[in-house]
Amino acid sequence: MKASLVLISEDNNWGVKWQNDLKGVGFKVHLVLDSEQLDRELVGEAPEVILIAGELPFVLEMMTRLGDEPAFPVIILQRLAKTADTVMAFQYGANEVVSGNITIEELNARIVSLIRLFRRIMDGHSDELSFEDLRMELKSRKVFRAGELIRLTPKEYELLRHLLKRVGEVCQREAILQEVWGYDFATGTNVVDVYIRHLRKKIDKGRPRKLIHTVRGTGYIIQ
Repeated sequence: MKASLVLISEDNNWGVKWQNDLKGVGFKVHLVLDSEQLDRELVGEAPEVILIAGELPFVLEMMTRLGDEPAFPVIILQRLAKTADTVMAFQYGANEVVSGNITIEELNARIVSLIRLFRRIMDGHSDELSFEDLRMELKSRKVFRAGELIRLTPKEYELLRHLLKRVGEVCQREAILQEVWGYDFATGTNVVDVYIRHLRKKIDKGRPRKLIHTVRGTGYIIQ
């Protein structure tokens, strides 16, 4: 799964349609139909994006429920995105307002872009990166799995940080080479694969839950 989303829909049929489309491109989607259900949903697993599908009064009611500064990026889906409604939605804290006839391919791209942006913002305000029982302290450069200190080389640390900043996203080998090794190697090198093997021995070996996974022909993902 790419990420967990909450989809708040004024209309059940429209909500189910978007829920199925979003699941089809890999998202975990929780469909919510009213404010009380939204409150219950936000008590559990924190979503990475909230989508609100409906007319302006419903949208503003849900935005008010989320507060002045929502902790998650918010995308508004409207059947007809009128200029005045769009402006009002932005004033209430929306990050994107799109028309209901948007393709799932474009919506997918917008969601992924927002997630990437918010993760970078959060990284700048956080002293650590974590996923499940794997934790990286950015200031001390220490890494722990289930409380156990994992000793990494500088390159292993940078590679793991690259993956942890993109939990749930496929990290392509070329992008890893660019960020971690700075284009020092030709595209035919297997240095990424070698270092992934090193990381797996230190992070996953001997543990029932494996965190680093291969996406054949593309790269790697933590999930």
